[in-house]
Amino acid sequence: NASPALALRHAGRRAARPSGRVADSSPPLAHRAARTAYNVNRAGLGIEEAGTQDRVLALTERPQWEWEAFDEYWRKMHGPKILHVDGAQDRQTGLLHYYLQQHRIPGGPSSGWAPPYRPMVDADERLVRDPAARCPTHQRPAWDGVAQLGYRSRADLLAFFDLNAGKYREKIIPDEAVFIRGFGFHLAEEHVILEAANRRRDPIILIRLHARNSELTRAQFRGRWMAQHAEIVRHAAAADSRLRRYAQLVNISEATDTLYDPVGDRYDGVSVMSFANMNDIEEFMSSEAYARIQADEAEFARETLFYTALNYVIHDAGISAGRYSK
Repeated sequence: NASPALALRHAGRRAARPSGRVADSSPPLAHRAARTAYNVNRAGLGIEEAGTQDRVLALTERPQWEWEAFDEYWRKMHGPKILHVDGAQDRQTGLLHYYLQQHRIPGGPSSGWAPPYRPMVDADERLVRDPAARCPTHQRPAWDGVAQLGYRSRADLLAFFDLNAGKYREKIIPDEAVFIRGFGFHLAEEHVILEAANRRRDPIILIRLHARNSELTRAQFRGRWMAQHAEIVRHAAAADSRLRRYAQLVNISEATDTLYDPVGDRYDGVSVMSFANMNDIEEFMSSEAYARIQADEAEFARETLFYTALNYVIHDAGISAGRYSK
């Protein structure tokens, strides 16, 4: 299957990497801190840089609008820029095999709040009269979206992300800095375990980021995940048609890679499960089949972070013969 570029981003997407975040002016705590020269003001300066005086985001001056401004800019402005052939000298854009943006949906299932959902009740199973005093603490996922950029070969991927000159360095990176605070990414191989007729186009995506158990090597993790666990998911899908597609994005990054990123490399693999609607994903996650999937994950992953996303297929060449992704 085509080489995907994984992008996990804080506030944004990162073509060719699995995970993401948003342009954000909130205090830069832990993983929400910006990368150098990202999260910029209208002068193109990072608002979290020590010497920056103007700490108003270029994306919007109203903090209350940052999330929706990020979400809209990523899809409506940045997506078309990725596809735009930037003059006769553009040798990068045509290398892209597919491009998916997967935007986190706060109201969907996540690691911090998964189905089945329960009402707030007292000891007698009656609804409480003081819900304001009992509000649960909001748990914001580490990432706000994933960009998958797929290529027919590793050489195509490296040429697309050439940082020496060309469209990506000169036009795309400055645009990412407008709506992305930080990011992580790794090169991955996409292995499609099951796929319905819609292929990549199902709208609701469950993204699961796996970090292996400390006693396992990455190779051992891959073997366990790609063999025994894949079979468990296949059986679950055979019994429950709501799960329409399941792909494993297998981290193949090496520390010696030109595009190596230690943040994205913390994840040994990313599972992508596809559904037709939100009801289907919530019902699937309340099933015994899903409970078996989770129980098995705990055998080989010390941590699995997950959240729900809306899937935008920005581009798909329709060819399913490739391997590498960033």
